[in-house]
Amino acid sequence: MIVLTSQQMREVEKLAIEKLGVPSICLMENAGRETALEVKKILEDNTLNSVVIIAGKGNNGGDGYVVARNLYNWGVDVKVFLIASFGAISGDAKANLEIIQNMGIYVAEITQREHLKFLEKTIKDCDVIVDAIYGTGLKGEVTGLAKEVIEMINQSDKIVVSIDIPSGLNADTGKAEGCAVKATKTVTMQFLKPGLLVYPGVDYAGEVRVAEIGIPYRLALEVGYNYNYVVLEEVRLPKRYENTHKGDYGKVLIVAGSKNMTGAAYMAAKSAIKTGCGLVKLAVPKSVQPVLQSGLYEVITYGLEEQEGILSYNALSKILELTEESDIVAIGPGLTHEGDISQLVYDIVKNTDKSMVLDADALNTLVGRLEVIKGKNVILTPHYGEMSRLTGLKINEIKNNLFEVVKTFTERYKVTLVLKGAKTVIATEHGSIYINSTGNSGMATAGSGDVLTGMIASFLAQGFSKEKAAIYGVFYHGKAGDIAKEYLGEYGMTAMNILESIPEALKCGS
Repeated sequence: MIVLTSQQMREVEKLAIEKLGVPSICLMENAGRETALEVKKILEDNTLNSVVIIAGKGNNGGDGYVVARNLYNWGVDVKVFLIASFGAISGDAKANLEIIQNMGIYVAEITQREHLKFLEKTIKDCDVIVDAIYGTGLKGEVTGLAKEVIEMINQSDKIVVSIDIPSGLNADTGKAEGCAVKATKTVTMQFLKPGLLVYPGVDYAGEVRVAEIGIPYRLALEVGYNYNYVVLEEVRLPKRYENTHKGDYGKVLIVAGSKNMTGAAYMAAKSAIKTGCGLVKLAVPKSVQPVLQSGLYEVITYGLEEQEGILSYNALSKILELTEESDIVAIGPGLTHEGDISQLVYDIVKNTDKSMVLDADALNTLVGRLEVIKGKNVILTPHYGEMSRLTGLKINEIKNNLFEVVKTFTERYKVTLVLKGAKTVIATEHGSIYINSTGNSGMATAGSGDVLTGMIASFLAQGFSKEKAAIYGVFYHGKAGDIAKEYLGEYGMTAMNILESIPEALKCGS
């Protein structure tokens, strides 16, 4: 799904108005009516009938006046509070404000702290609050009366519907600028906004509905967009033809495992097979090969030279030989960072021209020497801790500037990046960013990332581009987790449950 930044949305609206001749007041009318319909449904479903609309001085407030008019016409008890003076309202918003005043709808200014007591009483007596204070037009941190009003809304324990984006939330980053409305539902206009899709924005937005307001989708193409929300319709799996054999679905080599982490190697290899790869080879320390081979009937295992259960640098030549016989190489799950691992991984990457998926301990070995991946066909799959080590940034710095960090990183190193988290983000070297829609908190469990590594490597081996392999891998990994959640709940779910749910997840996209 197309996702637009606040600036891109303004450009699209400008094109609709100036190029297509859509009157701006019509866009406001459509936005307000769509929101009013959502509020009406909430009222009817809960047998409620009173609404307080809190409006700012801009066009978001104008949308709120349209909501008020429609609800009033449907017999709802509506009151409007304006966090500005009447004289500060202009343009389309002013026209709609004058209409509701002429209709006799209650409208009051909130321009002094003394006015807050009456607002607080009115909120206490109402059923639903409509937030029309800022929308995407927010500039800077929320302060003063607006901040007090937003805090009052959040403390009210009422159903809250925000227009376009919760007021105080940065539409592009998902950060609360000082404070932000915690909405029950957000009705966003025409296109999703990045800030609604990542944390903490997800928590502020509540349920999100995209409302059509009469802007053609092709205008987003004209403006150009680089954010996407990954949903099932966009990751349908290609049809498999009858007259094929295992060689048509790729060969993956996975370099993984150590004496204390055989499970990581197992799950990466098993998930690659379950995701449809034709042939999977698993290179592990010699002493753990028998353990793994006994449970991996469909995987070819190789026991390589080791030092006390950890792969030795002497295994390099054999790994490079196996690489030449494979289409894709995945490195990292369960390797540890002890012994020769750091130099071993570095030299595998340096001497390999095949597409690679680098995860876990493979990422840790590259800290401070990432230049080796430049020019390589590489997918990196760090979680926030690993990303912190790779970039030298603190985890909070990454989270607070998520999109800028991933764009800067991928542009510099020319890689595809899968930054794993509650809302996993995929970034490409060409500047595109994909936000995943699947997954749940039960997937925050040991081994989950190893399953993802195998899935991404499998899609790569089957001929998917780096970008698509990452997107499809993340989506279906999350989908498998969601299926496991249905059966087991979030507390009892393990990575093996995710792995076992892969076939059912893939059926959803067939």
